[in-house]
Amino acid sequence: MSEVKKRGIIRKIVRLLTFVDLPIRRKFTLFAVGVLFWFVLLTSVSFYVLVDVNIKTAQVVDSLLPYEWFAQDTLRNANEVDHLIVDLIHAESEQIITLKAERVKSNLLAIDSSIDQLEAPRMQSPLRLIWDRLSEDDWLDRQGNHAYVELVKGSTASLLKIINEMTYLKLDQVKNSADNNSAIESQRGHFGAIEAELKSASVEFLESISQQTNQYSTSITTTTSYAFWMILTVLTLASGLLAVFTFWISDSIVMPVSSMITKIHTLATGHVDLTDKIEIRSEDEIGEMSQEFNDLMDTVHGMTVFKSVIEEDATLEDVYSRMGEAFSCNVDINQYCIYEVSGDYKTMQAVYPVALSEKELQCHAEILTSCDLCRAVKTGHPISSLAYDRVCKQFIDDQTKVHVCVPMIIGGHAGGVVQFVFDKVGEFALSRNEIERKIAKAEAYIKQSLSVLEAKRLMNTLRESSLRDPMTGLFNRRFLQDQAGHLIAGSLRRKKGIGLLMCDIDFFKQVNDQYGHDAGDEILKGTSKIISDSVRESDVVVRFGGEEFLVIITDIEPGDALVVAEKIRTSIEEKVFLVGPEKVKKTISIGVSEFPLDSDGFWQTIKYADVALYNAKDTGRNRSIRFDESMWSADEF
Repeated sequence: MSEVKKRGIIRKIVRLLTFVDLPIRRKFTLFAVGVLFWFVLLTSVSFYVLVDVNIKTAQVVDSLLPYEWFAQDTLRNANEVDHLIVDLIHAESEQIITLKAERVKSNLLAIDSSIDQLEAPRMQSPLRLIWDRLSEDDWLDRQGNHAYVELVKGSTASLLKIINEMTYLKLDQVKNSADNNSAIESQRGHFGAIEAELKSASVEFLESISQQTNQYSTSITTTTSYAFWMILTVLTLASGLLAVFTFWISDSIVMPVSSMITKIHTLATGHVDLTDKIEIRSEDEIGEMSQEFNDLMDTVHGMTVFKSVIEEDATLEDVYSRMGEAFSCNVDINQYCIYEVSGDYKTMQAVYPVALSEKELQCHAEILTSCDLCRAVKTGHPISSLAYDRVCKQFIDDQTKVHVCVPMIIGGHAGGVVQFVFDKVGEFALSRNEIERKIAKAEAYIKQSLSVLEAKRLMNTLRESSLRDPMTGLFNRRFLQDQAGHLIAGSLRRKKGIGLLMCDIDFFKQVNDQYGHDAGDEILKGTSKIISDSVRESDVVVRFGGEEFLVIITDIEPGDALVVAEKIRTSIEEKVFLVGPEKVKKTISIGVSEFPLDSDGFWQTIKYADVALYNAKDTGRNRSIRFDESMWSADEF
């Protein structure tokens, strides 16, 4: 097996053990169950150890120690009896004999009393009774202990009987001077033999008790040692699994979320690489969210590329073709038609697909000659038979088809309509949610196209009129007067700004005076070409008069206009103009203003750009200056 396959198998096993690919709720539920399992296991081991040690200690305290104390008391009393018997044998008065005999009996009766306490029944807890049944570890020598107690009982009874006989014989000897010495010595020998046996049994019994206690002690030590290592093993295993689980879970959650947050922040600045995907590290909700985010980035990237491509297309037909390709390839909508409304807003025509005849249209042909019959054109908002069946009476096949018509608002009017058609029944029928999802994506492409369509339609309109400067080919001031309203309306609708660049060639009069007016014309043509090449096709360059040019930059953010101005100024500064055999270098001064940032009035904003231009002239020329309120002086301008 290759190393890669081994790593793959290990990775799958780890992912299985750490629940990485499970749904988040189930993932943390299993995590909680796992934690509870380890907690119960540790608790069970600890409880077992505590109960075992407690019961074994209780057995030592309740069973062995009383026997040990009893044996020690028995030895102590036996030793005292030895001394008392000697005193009794040598006593010469009745009173001393009686006193010594009573003390001997008292010691022997104390032994009997200890036996009664030892054999008294004791209460045992239910837990200990259960444990005694379950546990096989029992080192109590109950038979030996009982035999010792019985021996002590018998010995004590015999000694009591002998001491009574000895007392009687001794008193008789003292009272009646009887010769009882041999009898007394015989009883004393018998007493000594029984007492010696009792002592020897007590010593052996104490050794037995010590052995039993040692066995319990060894068992307790072994149990606690095993428990310690078991708890340590469980803790190590649980900590290791918890560490692996935490690493994998945090890696599958934190990394994608952090990547998304970073991309969102960079997206706001416009410097994000939309082709850089987030790594999908799990198959849970975070993985799904990562995939959705990647799809969103793909969509945004596709929209960005789409707009940049159509901005460079030469004609409206090219743009319509790009839109159709986007609907078919990117949105997966194959039944659609793009209609274009004429400039007078009275008629409309199907412009894409180009081979579509009137008989192939999904709507009645009357809408082509009277576009007001089209509900989407008339209302200016999307019309969908999903919301209300037969909503538009111009749609022909409303029994088996669903239609959604999206107007393209250009310059404040419906400049066209995109009609999408879906099967209502049959194999290729889609659910309402699927249709709405496709329509939403298609509308995004339509919105991206509007500014380009508006600019290109405007360009087409201009081509049909004499709004261009014949020498430079740029638009003239009449164009600006006629089309300013459309530019303003489009900017306000899209909530974007318009950059205004007022440009003037520095010391242009010297060119005419030194090289002639033909040379001046060549400079003007070259300058106009540089300016046109420095801006987008959707932007507008106007020859404002003489050597002055006005550049209108659409859809800008604050500050963009000054960047473009610097680009133009630098390009002209680096340009070498050939005037006959002569090489001429020129510079340009540019005043910059932004609508509606600087003023709500479009023409007033142009005036502000002119004021900034004069400021650039006054401060040394060959510079781009952004308009500032401090430049405005009503008395001077």
